[in-house]
Order: sequence, then C-alpha cells, then structure tokens
Amino acid sequence: MKRLAALALFVIAGCVTAIAVVRIVGAFVHNPGCGLDCASPDLSAALLSGFVTVLAFPIIGYIFTRRERLTARRALVVLVALVVAAILAATCRYVFELHSQYIEAEAARPVQPDFDFMYMAIATRDVQTYTNAENGVLKPQSVVPQWQRCVIDGASCDKQPRQAHMFCKSGVVYVNEPDWKAFSLIPKENLKDSIPMKSMNLCAPGNIPDQ
Repeated sequence: MKRLAALALFVIAGCVTAIAVVRIVGAFVHNPGCGLDCASPDLSAALLSGFVTVLAFPIIGYIFTRRERLTARRALVVLVALVVAAILAATCRYVFELHSQYIEAEAARPVQPDFDFMYMAIATRDVQTYTNAENGVLKPQSVVPQWQRCVIDGASCDKQPRQAHMFCKSGVVYVNEPDWKAFSLIPKENLKDSIPMKSMNLCAPGNIPDQ
C-alpha cells in the first residue's frame, strides 16, 4: 500500500509539475492565427516536455525507491529532487529561448543616430561597401541589403574616390560616391534637434550642416 500511495503521489506531482513546465517552456509560443494547421516547434517542445515530465515522475520515483525501505522522508526527498530538476531544466530552456529572442530582436532593430552619425538614411537597393580608401588599396567589404537603415557621418570630399562614412548593422562602412544615390534620407529619424541634410549629394556646398 505504501508503494502504491507513493506511486500515486509521484503521478500527481508529475502532472502538477508538468503544467508548470509547459507554461515555462511554452512562454514564447505564439499563435500565427491558423490554428492546429500551423506547425509550432515551440508548442511541440512545450507539450513534449510536459508529457515527459508526467512519465518521468512515477518511473524515476519507482526506480529510486524500490530497493530501499520506503519511508515518507525518502519519498519526499526523491519527489523534491524531481520537481527541482524538472523546473531547473525548463528554466534553462526558457533562458536559452529568451536569449535567442533577444538576438533576433537586436538583429531586427535598426541602427540609431548619435553625435558621430546623425543622419538617417535607408538603402533602396543592395549597396556594396568598401574599405577606407585612405588606408591604401580599395577592397570590397560588405553589402548593405535593400531597406536596411544606416546613419551617416559625412563624406571625404577631398579624396579620390569620394566615400561616405556610415554606420550600418554590420558596423562602420564606406560607400563610394556612385552609390550615394541608392540611399534615401529619413529626416524624421535624424538625431534629435539636428539640422537635416538637403540631399544625398554629400559633397554639395552646405549640404551637411555645421552642428
């Protein structure tokens, strides 16, 4: 009877803990609006975690109590250990998922203007960037994808080739003059209180205001 009672206790505790595990693991589950027709890896992981928890509690509880004289204290110790292990595993999954969400959000967040790069612009097509011409041989560096925002510092108008100094998601980049027209200015997203540029003709007299 004691073992049957202990087994029942492990089953009940497993069901209760499974609810908590499903809530923790499924914290980032979102419904795309198409019901059960849409596959959701996060929902599947949450339900699987709950199912495994329900099964694991009585099985592991039985394994750890079958060869010893069963006492309430021993059953309680095993039960607490199982609850802590399940919640800890679910929490680790939650932290990992939270970190992934943060990385995705950071990747999607556009760059922000500051006192070094005050003027916001958006690429209307893919734009090839290059190394700084002042450092020697000009080499391709990266590509600014279409619709990505970049902030502009200024341009080296007294050098050849002329290059715009920008900051994009990939970091500091240099854009050659023929590609300046591929960017469209967004004055409303400039650094607060900065005087907007007139156009992407960065070397035109008076185009980049003195701040």
